[in-house]
Amino acid sequence: MRFELQERELWWGGRVADGSQMPFSPGATVDLSDHRDNQASGVLVSNRGRVLSSSEPFSFSVGTHAIEIVGEVELHEAGNTLRDAVRWSAANVHQVPRSLPEMQMFDPQWVTWIEMLYEPTQDKVLGYAQQILDAGYKPGVLMIDDNWNQDYGTWKFRPDRFPDPASMVTQLNDMGFEVMLWVCPYVSSDGPHYLQLRDAGLLIGDDAGEPAIRRWWNGYSAVLDLTNPDTVAWFDEQLRTLQSDVGIAGFKFDGADPDM
Repeated sequence: MRFELQERELWWGGRVADGSQMPFSPGATVDLSDHRDNQASGVLVSNRGRVLSSSEPFSFSVGTHAIEIVGEVELHEAGNTLRDAVRWSAANVHQVPRSLPEMQMFDPQWVTWIEMLYEPTQDKVLGYAQQILDAGYKPGVLMIDDNWNQDYGTWKFRPDRFPDPASMVTQLNDMGFEVMLWVCPYVSSDGPHYLQLRDAGLLIGDDAGEPAIRRWWNGYSAVLDLTNPDTVAWFDEQLRTLQSDVGIAGFKFDGADPDM
């Protein structure tokens, strides 16, 4: 498919990883089936108010006079400006929620990964929070990253690292922080929940009907089948228990890239 460029028309969109190249210059070529380990969307928007969209990945090349598409896309005349194109795609393609997030999400967001990588502990987290305040920074959301939990798929605090997580959260709340936790959809194949999830059919399967063990940055794990409403209900129960029993405010969902 070929779309002639309008006068001084420029295009944005596709992959987050290409942000520094936008607007795309003549000669740019992008294949959206390769998301480059980050978010991608089958939507391009132009400063002339036009939108190219598809529910499937496509590739495109930007020329001097036209943009060439390999795949099936739809052209939408949304208006006359980049703002028009973005607002149209938000309403008609991405269906962006109209309600705002909690206002504290606009405050600073602190993450233990920057300071501790895979080694967060209760004492370290409380010390980190105090250092933030002592430096004169505003408290906000504090997100405890990977390795707070007992195992992948077992969303309970490690008692050797966090002997009293509910007390820790209370202290952090008193300091002005809301606490979030890092989670992912992977399940360790030797973990306590693996057999339960396997027998209930809540894991992604391979061609032979067995749970698919997939490589990701922390090794090899089974993967929750989040297209299954029963899986979503199970995962939701684990997270809501953390909210009710420990006082966790929310979660960061990570992993599950399509090529894993």
